[in-house]
Amino acid sequence: MGNQAAIRGSRTQALPRASQKFPEGRVCESPGCETRLSTYNRRERCWAHAEMKIPRLRGRKPSAENT
Repeated sequence: MGNQAAIRGSRTQALPRASQKFPEGRVCESPGCETRLSTYNRRERCWAHAEMKIPRLRGRKPSAENT
């Protein structure tokens, strides 16, 4: 019994929020595209037809007065 180790723990925490789901069976709204969208995809179009979004990497967004 000379080698004793302390057991440490932490308090229990709440579970993370569940991912938002959208209706099943949705299809891309682009004409002629029959790609089925994931229940986790919030957009109305598939990746091939979605608008391209360019993220802001640096700096502040210019105010309406400065444009």
